[in-house]
This record gives sequence, structure tokens and C-alpha cells, in this order.
Amino acid sequence: MGNTIEGEGILSKRSTTQLPEWSVGLGLIAANFFFGSNVIAVKQIAPRLIAPTGLSFARMFFTAILLLGLGLFKKQKTIIDRKDYPILFFAALLGISGNQLFSIYGISLTNPIHASLLIMATPIIVSVLAAVLMKENFGKYKVIGLLLGVTGATLLIMLRGTASTKTATVVGDLMVIGGAFCYSGYLILIRSISSKYSTLCILRIVFITGALCSLPFSIKPFISAQWSQFALVDWYSLFHVVILATFCAYLLMNYGVTRWGPSKTGSFIYFQPLFGTLSAVVMVHQTINLTILSAASLIILGVIVTMRK
Repeated sequence: MGNTIEGEGILSKRSTTQLPEWSVGLGLIAANFFFGSNVIAVKQIAPRLIAPTGLSFARMFFTAILLLGLGLFKKQKTIIDRKDYPILFFAALLGISGNQLFSIYGISLTNPIHASLLIMATPIIVSVLAAVLMKENFGKYKVIGLLLGVTGATLLIMLRGTASTKTATVVGDLMVIGGAFCYSGYLILIRSISSKYSTLCILRIVFITGALCSLPFSIKPFISAQWSQFALVDWYSLFHVVILATFCAYLLMNYGVTRWGPSKTGSFIYFQPLFGTLSAVVMVHQTINLTILSAASLIILGVIVTMRK
């Protein structure tokens, strides 16, 4: 998924090498560009050359390998509290296995603009789940934001039939929202342990666990992909999904959290639909109509109102 990292967690130790402030912002813009344009890369190869389940497994497996490789350079080992293992397991099940499968399958069945905008609902869903599961305050701004976001998503899902929405399906849109729900549940789960472990440690554990949980039903679609039919642009799309939109984007967003905190870092989410929509217009010649503009305005406004303190 093109996904957000707001609330992903704060590293337990600050980096000793401080890059300039402008480089942090540049890195966050790059991360959200990778996330936003990821929908185009997914559409390029799934399901034409590789099944969505196979592509999601590639994303989880290779990112897990890279994160594991990074962990080898750490001299000090992290000891996980036994009571936190269930949290990490269910976080992996939701945030990695569930999110990746729902998101990539949904993106393959809808159009890039719909996917980019529906993923934007994640902060709203997080607020709702936090209120229900963690008894957090759900004030008037969050209620208004929820109503705006739901209205915008409903417009996208129900009003279709024009040239710009003919490739979108209800199932695809709902699966993208399902991926957002899974990721939101993941954020809620790790919130209680994010101060105990570094984000790199959490990511490494959940990606490895998520890849292993997905192995039984994802390995065959991955192996049976039409690898011999991949052209250069298809290999780049796979590289974009796995390396840029997962490994690099997660690390850049996590570094932003350590430097600027989750709220300021999370505000860069607004670049995702911009980059996703621009990529769709330029790369696959998607057109924008009044329905899409109205829905986009409602969803983005809903997120802004929801995040208001």
C-alpha cells in the first residue's frame, strides 16, 4: 500500500548524525512521492504479469530481507518483552499481511486516482478506532471530519460510469478501504509499544512475521508469475513497489518521525493524492471530472478537520 506512517512510532534513540532540516523535508516529500506513484507501478504489472497476492508477497519478503540486513549492522541486540509478542504478531497480521494484500489487490481492481484518494482516509479511520478501542476523546472536529471523509469516499465508490472512472470497481475501492482499516489497526496496536523499541526494530519484526504468515497462500502466485514476460518498464515497476515505495519510503518516513515527530511528519500525507493523481494523469492518461474533484476535496478536508487539535 501506498501507505502513511503517522503514529508509526518514535525511535528509542535519536540519531547521532543530524542532517540539515531541509533534507528531512525533502526526504518526506520523496517518501510520499514513492507512496503516491506506487499505484501506477502496481497497475503496470498486477494482475497482468503477477497476481496481486504474489506482488504483495514480493513487497513483504524483500523488504523483510533488507530490514534484516540493516539489523546486522547494529552491535546492540534488542530484547523484546514476552508480553509484547502478541501485539507484534497481530500488528504484522493487520499492518503487513492484511494491508498489503487488500491494498495491492484493491489497486489492481480500481483506478489510480480512486486508490490514491481512498488511502487518504487512513488518519480518519485511526481516529475512529482510537476512540472505540482506546477510549480516546472523539470530539466534534473528529465527527465532522469522519462525515466529510465518508461522504467523499461514498461519492467515489457510488458515482461511476464516466470515462475517467470506468476502470474502477466497487470491489476494488472497498478493498483499498479494507487495506486502510488494516493499517489503521496496526497503528493502534503498536502505539502502546512504540516508545519501548526503535521503529527499525518494530518494522523488521512485523515485516518478517507478515511475510511468513502470507507464505502459504502467496508463494505459489509469486513463483508462477510470468517473469519471462517482464519488460524493462515492468522490472522498474517491481523495483518501485518493493524498494522505493516500501523499503525506502518507510525508512524516510520513520526518520522524519524521529526528527520532527509524528504529527508534522504525518502532515506530508497530503502530497500522496497529489502525486498519485499527477502520475495517473501523466502516465496512464486518466482524466479528472467534477465527481473526483468533489470527492477529493471532501476527503482531504475531512483529514484536515480530523487532525485539528
